[in-house]
Amino acid sequence: MSSTANKAKQAADIGYELPWVEKYRPQSLDDIVGNAETIDRLKVIAQDGNCPHIIISGMPGIGKTTSIHCLAHAMLGDAYKEGVLELNASDERGIDVVRGKIKAFAQKKVTLPPGRHKIVILDEADSMTTGAQQAMRRTMEIFSSTTRKRNRTLVRLF
Repeated sequence: MSSTANKAKQAADIGYELPWVEKYRPQSLDDIVGNAETIDRLKVIAQDGNCPHIIISGMPGIGKTTSIHCLAHAMLGDAYKEGVLELNASDERGIDVVRGKIKAFAQKKVTLPPGRHKIVILDEADSMTTGAQQAMRRTMEIFSSTTRKRNRTLVRLF
């Protein structure tokens, strides 16, 4: 059962419906319409299994977050729930979040498909404080040997 189907069932059990945008949100990269070149790049990343550090920028509502969720689903499959940490950096942007939530997530033992690694999604990452950005960099450096096997690159999409 897809995560949207699970959300819809939970919402129905509580007595309310999901908002339209959640109910019909694309669940796979094939479901996304538009920006075919970018979606093709994300499909290659999903097939390869080596997700680089990605910065996605663009106008509100063009599918940035949805695209990354679809990529994470494609890469992690059933392990998506345990293998993805999503934070809204405009709400949780301080150094304590990096030291607490992100570091704990990086240390957590999770069974993932072979050759895959955990994914941290930072929505509104430009809102992070300077201290939080530095702590994030340090956390990435510390855990890079256990979470990465190939070269890391920065890809700018959208």
